[in-house]
Amino acid sequence: MLAGNLSNTNVFVGDDESARTVRTMFEEQAGWAVDARVDFIIAETFTYGEEALIALEVIKQTGLPSVVTLAIHRRDATREGWTPEDACKRLEDAGADVVGLNCTRGPWSMLQLLQPIRDAVSCYVAALPVPYHTTPAESSFQSLTASDSPWIPGGRPFPTALDPFTCDRYEMGEFARQAHDIGVTYLGVCCGAGPHHIRSVAEALGRTPPASRYSPDMSKHAFLGTDPALKEENHEFAAQQL
Repeated sequence: MLAGNLSNTNVFVGDDESARTVRTMFEEQAGWAVDARVDFIIAETFTYGEEALIALEVIKQTGLPSVVTLAIHRRDATREGWTPEDACKRLEDAGADVVGLNCTRGPWSMLQLLQPIRDAVSCYVAALPVPYHTTPAESSFQSLTASDSPWIPGGRPFPTALDPFTCDRYEMGEFARQAHDIGVTYLGVCCGAGPHHIRSVAEALGRTPPASRYSPDMSKHAFLGTDPALKEENHEFAAQQL
């Protein structure tokens, strides 16, 4: 399937003038998607629920299915003060086919917001976190700090020094399992994702995508593997040194 995309503009500020401006932008972008004969349109990364609603209205004019996801920063609310579950309910009531969250939050600070959303809506729910270790105190990857690192400008890793905060593939798979268990069925990974993160999400849910052929097979590892063809001397070395 092929998807089109609308995203937050950073132009919308909640007034009529900016609403008209972003509507014009969305209409142009949705037109490109229709011309490309996409199967559905994703509207994503909205910090304002009202801007997300404008994007949804434009998508509905195309007649295509819609996925609309919000980006929730450190405060558990949109910029106009709606809770994530209230914002998602408003989007569902306005006709969205899929609602939920993407970007900004790592897997575990996003997970805590998903159950209230699932309880509030009857449509499909989406969750696409960033693959970074956010915390209750620094729940967005933009807010992460590294004050003990003297060479990071301002002690703020975002966006160019996030490497030490990266989640491993197994953690992303565990997030997918836990989110799926509460009824979140549109799953992925946002900014910073590598192919191994996406593959692990799929495999955690019992899928075998073509890329699974590249999943690591530790049974063949010279020192840590279990294949009977491996040299015993390497096993002995590993037991003593690794």
